[in-house]
Amino acid sequence: MHYLILFSLLVISSTQGLPGKLEHNSTNSFIKLVSPEDQLLTVYYDTPENTLSIVLFADEDLKNFSISVKSSQESVATITRQPVITLCQETENMTFTTNITLRSDGSLKEFGTCYNLTFLSTGVFIGYSTLEFYAAFNNSYEEIYIDSVLLRCIRTRRLVDTAYDLTLMILVIGVTLAMGASLEVNTIKEHLRRPKVPAVGLIAQFTLMPLIAYGAIWLMGYTGGKALGLFALGCCPGGGGSNMFSKLLNGDMSVSATLTTLSTVASIGMLPLWIYTLGMTIPADEGVDKIVIPFLGILRSLAFIIIPLSVGAFVKFKLPRLADVLKKWLNVMFVCAILFFFVFAVYVNLYIFKTWDTKFFLAAAMLPYGGFICGGMLAWICQFDWSLIKTIAIETGMQNVAVSILVVMSLSGQPDNDLAMMLPVASNIVAPFPLYIILPIYLVWQKILKRKKGKLGTIASDSLTSVQEIEKKLRLESAANENQKPEKSDEKAAVEMKLLP
Repeated sequence: MHYLILFSLLVISSTQGLPGKLEHNSTNSFIKLVSPEDQLLTVYYDTPENTLSIVLFADEDLKNFSISVKSSQESVATITRQPVITLCQETENMTFTTNITLRSDGSLKEFGTCYNLTFLSTGVFIGYSTLEFYAAFNNSYEEIYIDSVLLRCIRTRRLVDTAYDLTLMILVIGVTLAMGASLEVNTIKEHLRRPKVPAVGLIAQFTLMPLIAYGAIWLMGYTGGKALGLFALGCCPGGGGSNMFSKLLNGDMSVSATLTTLSTVASIGMLPLWIYTLGMTIPADEGVDKIVIPFLGILRSLAFIIIPLSVGAFVKFKLPRLADVLKKWLNVMFVCAILFFFVFAVYVNLYIFKTWDTKFFLAAAMLPYGGFICGGMLAWICQFDWSLIKTIAIETGMQNVAVSILVVMSLSGQPDNDLAMMLPVASNIVAPFPLYIILPIYLVWQKILKRKKGKLGTIASDSLTSVQEIEKKLRLESAANENQKPEKSDEKAAVEMKLLP
């Protein structure tokens, strides 16, 4: 019955820990977890072994016992050395979430002696795992469950990560500023006078895409940060890459630019609306109460869109020469953004490829490919012409991944931030693959059509020339015959004159 008086796991501290929130779930009413305030057990996945320590209080009469630890998610963290039990050196400075009384020697007045548990853990990949603690008494092999503690595995913050964040912000500001300076108000007004096309594009962007993202989350069984990152991407406006591919595939460029601008403006309201409605039903990771989505963080992320876009529009109307310069640089900014995500972003987030399995690839591809198909189908149902179908399909499937990353960067701490970035970055990598395949085929097909048209034109030209030559010969022969007819008439007249008496 010793386990009834053994109560567990006090003062959780890591030699490499970060502030956070401790979660626990005790199943024994006689054993309660008394935890320090605002502590979270932390390991680093790029560190081979992390030393962790936990303080345990036990009844004074209990001397012969051992403690073992098990990780519920060995894909996140493993236990490489079981706890070594030693007497605590000092407990006077400990801050507890439960009111307790200590003796002068540091032991609990009501409950017993303080012990320190030290064990080693290796972080396998970023995420959450629950550490389950078991006790065995009197050298028995039978283990009794004591309690559980939440552990997180995070990445070490590097200088290149800070450079990545700053570069991302600069790119978003630059692209949005140039977009505002290149606004064609008359073109937008012209499309809004016939609102069917813009309405269909916005419905595809802010109705189909969030629902596709939400469906992908439940179909693949993702939770927590990963799920929220994919959903945030589905709620974002169209990206600048859609304009480039629309142009290359002979889409309607004016419609593409109009939809990109309108969706960027509409995202100021639609993105928070979806995040704080359907997004709140996304399940949290194991051991975590709920996903914390700070409203001010979302507003701060949207400010990177609102302010540059407004400044660009102001420059467009008040400083037209500067606006022309910014407009010329817009395509350059788009190319820089694409290179940034395909080179620098991939390098910084190489850890993503560690989980790149079939399930992860399908989840990353489901959103953009679903957007291409559903957006194109919606435009086809509305009986648009082929150029508009292509434009709306591309505009729907290619999201502004930079905005989604800025949104998930506002989440409260690690590992949620890194988990939330994984699927948006992966989705941005796989999204253009179908277009890369279709584009060369389409360009070759266009050249073949031009050659065929050229040959047909040559044949038609040769045929026309032949017809013209034949007509010319006929006219000449006709003229020659007409010239001979009067001569024959004169000769006939002369003969007739001779025959006259």
